[in-house]
Amino acid sequence: MKYTIYSLQNILTYKKIKSTRDQTKAQDAGRENPCSPPPCQPDFSLCGKMEDDFDPYSLPPEVTTQPHALIGMLGLDTSNKATHKAVWEAFALNRRTDRTPLHFCHLNNDFQMPPMKQKRQSYEWYIPKGILKSNWIPKYLYHVPALVVLFYDLDWNDSSWTEKKNEVAGQVQSLKTVLGGRNSRVALVLIQSGISVPGEDTGAAEKAATLCTACDLPAKHLFVLPHSDVHLLGYTVRLENALSEIAWNFYQGEAKGVRAHRDFLNKTNHTLLFVRHQFKLGFLNEMRNDAQAAIKHYAQCYHHLLELRSTDTNLHEIRIVAAIVNYKICRLDFTLNLPRDAIAQFRRHIDLFRQRTGPKELIFEHYAWLSRQYQIFGDVFEEAVRTGLPAVQTQHPGFYYQQAAQYAVLRRKTALQVCKEVAAPVSDLLEGWSKLEFYGQRPWRPGKHSLEPPEQQREMEGIKEVQYHEVKEVNHSDFIIPLFSSAISQFKKYRCPRIKRHLMVQMAEEYHQANDSSKALTLLNHVMWDYRSEKWWSLLQSASVLGLKCAFNTAAITEYFGLALEYMGKRLSTTDEEKKRVHNNLLRLLNGVTPEPEPGTSSEILTAATEAWSTLLGAQVSPITVDMTALVPCLEVRASFQKSQYHVDQEVSVSVKIRNTYSCTVFLSSLSVGVSSMSHLDRLVEANPDKLVLPPGQVIEVSLHFVPHVEDVGKKLKVVDVRTQLGAPGSTVVVWLHWSGSGNEGVTMHAASAPAFPEFSVLCRDEFDTAPPLVETEILPRQPLLTVEVSYDTTALVWEWLPVKIHLTNTEASNGIRYYHKLWSAQLLPFKFRTCHTSLFCIWFTE
Repeated sequence: MKYTIYSLQNILTYKKIKSTRDQTKAQDAGRENPCSPPPCQPDFSLCGKMEDDFDPYSLPPEVTTQPHALIGMLGLDTSNKATHKAVWEAFALNRRTDRTPLHFCHLNNDFQMPPMKQKRQSYEWYIPKGILKSNWIPKYLYHVPALVVLFYDLDWNDSSWTEKKNEVAGQVQSLKTVLGGRNSRVALVLIQSGISVPGEDTGAAEKAATLCTACDLPAKHLFVLPHSDVHLLGYTVRLENALSEIAWNFYQGEAKGVRAHRDFLNKTNHTLLFVRHQFKLGFLNEMRNDAQAAIKHYAQCYHHLLELRSTDTNLHEIRIVAAIVNYKICRLDFTLNLPRDAIAQFRRHIDLFRQRTGPKELIFEHYAWLSRQYQIFGDVFEEAVRTGLPAVQTQHPGFYYQQAAQYAVLRRKTALQVCKEVAAPVSDLLEGWSKLEFYGQRPWRPGKHSLEPPEQQREMEGIKEVQYHEVKEVNHSDFIIPLFSSAISQFKKYRCPRIKRHLMVQMAEEYHQANDSSKALTLLNHVMWDYRSEKWWSLLQSASVLGLKCAFNTAAITEYFGLALEYMGKRLSTTDEEKKRVHNNLLRLLNGVTPEPEPGTSSEILTAATEAWSTLLGAQVSPITVDMTALVPCLEVRASFQKSQYHVDQEVSVSVKIRNTYSCTVFLSSLSVGVSSMSHLDRLVEANPDKLVLPPGQVIEVSLHFVPHVEDVGKKLKVVDVRTQLGAPGSTVVVWLHWSGSGNEGVTMHAASAPAFPEFSVLCRDEFDTAPPLVETEILPRQPLLTVEVSYDTTALVWEWLPVKIHLTNTEASNGIRYYHKLWSAQLLPFKFRTCHTSLFCIWFTE
């Protein structure tokens, strides 16, 4: 043994290096309040407990937990000692990715280990009851620490060294007694008040050896942790690296114990144990941070699992175990930056189990399992992308979330088909479904892995209970909507707009199915705008049908008017009967009567919707304004100036053309146009209803006039908006249709988003479609009504009078015009400005 324990362990340093100071600063910066109480410490009795909302087709929470070596810390009084609290926080808090992956758990002095089962001497007559035990993973994750570290305050020069040494030895022996016959390691860490310099205490090495002997510990299991506010984090990092090696040796020893059983197994009776043991080896290697070895054993486990004979009775258990093993393999492949291997493994996994549907009565379970597989792989894929894995537009997590949502929808559809006549169960055969001994087994026959059901009658009763649970207690929308949401976010991230819109429509349908029509209508409004801009009229029609249902269900009168007018237009190829039905509903609303329900509305929704409409229409309904600018309704409006220029003293004409593409006559009560003249704030109004009757398929033109003001000279006036009142005068509900700009541009508004083909526009031979509107006009100054004519000879002699005749013609309405004139020489040099003397219409020059 060397002189000092520090050089023996090589885990602590007294050199004040820069990296240690940086680590300490990072710890202090990350700690919100160093004096705050310690965090909630793990309790072994609660670790690994199943969630209340148990999903029999998903992975258990302990399976998805990242496995790390479990190290228990005993002897830290974090409540009363600031030193112990700082040590615990240095280990447990602010763990960066560059530190060794470990799981530290604070232990109380009265903690207990789970009892050990009796070791089996032979497997000759042993018949396994299942594949994977549900308590084995939580046992190593939460209950059985690989290493228990005992902390004790003891300096080498302590005056009560002997007494404290004996006390430490007694605590170590008590700890070993608590551990029982388990192979968990024990380590001792002495917390010392200061940093001892080698050479000062010549008896340190001797005392360390004596302490190891008294505690019956190897020398490598004794450590010293000087408490220093400056270097504590650096010491902690060095110490946890050494502790991790001891903990990993524990899992390596456990793996050796599992391998020792291999010689006792045979393929005839112990095929399930081959799967179980390979899974244990893979998991133990995960705990010791050996991903390569873990993948190797998980792959062998999956291979052995495929060799099992499957029937309708045991298929569910095989599927669940296969999902667990596949998850482990895919996650480790992504961890090792092998995304192609992970994707290939998942595709192979799906191909192998896609056709294994199980009993027809439980076909929905197969789709539920497939949905969960795609969702889990999407989660793993997305986690890998967040950690730096590059994804492309053709291969990213959104495709897996989308497929998971499709299978979830198929799950509900098949469940409603096969469980239509299921009755409430008499007995509760599903009790304890979340607490079975083996993963994937049926609660009515726990611990029985057989090819045929032990009791056929009980099996049928259990299947009926599963069916009842599926249709009565499972809210499928809670599974489907989050999947669509995840898929939409991924496709938006990777710039796939059309698939994103398609998923948004499906998500709206799911919201409508879940009786949440307001959210469905919000989604549809976003999607339909894009469909209009890209002129996908068939897709717009399908979305409009769903939008009308949602607007009716929520009594959204503004949205209902807009969608109905669009539904009646020529762009949507619906039947005349359907358009007539929607038109009648609009007339009913204008008269203050509840509209007829949309086709396919259930009785429950109909009752609530009718009540909502009655409440809305029963009160005084304020005027409703429907924004028609982005729509493609049956009423197409274009406002245009007659000329591109007007003089300020001329009357400006605005022509408004309205085309009715609906098959029946539409009546308007008034029409108004707003212009951008700051001096002319009043709107141009046409209030004669006789001029606003719109026959089907025809275009009417309304001319509006106004005189600009002097302040408008030199400016360009624009058409701001167009407003019309729908319905005949005296309607109970006042509905204003509003178009921004020069009118409805549902056909031409999005010309920048879609390619334009002028040759096709010419074939239409419709002036409404082909003639571009003049959306602005310029106001010029008034033209003068005074003409001037000048006549004179073209030649003149020097000193000769040159008569110049000026003829003024005044056509102005006013008299008494005065004029002033000056003559300028045509030559600039050598003449200067000359004063001219004039008589009536005669002018002559003088030198």
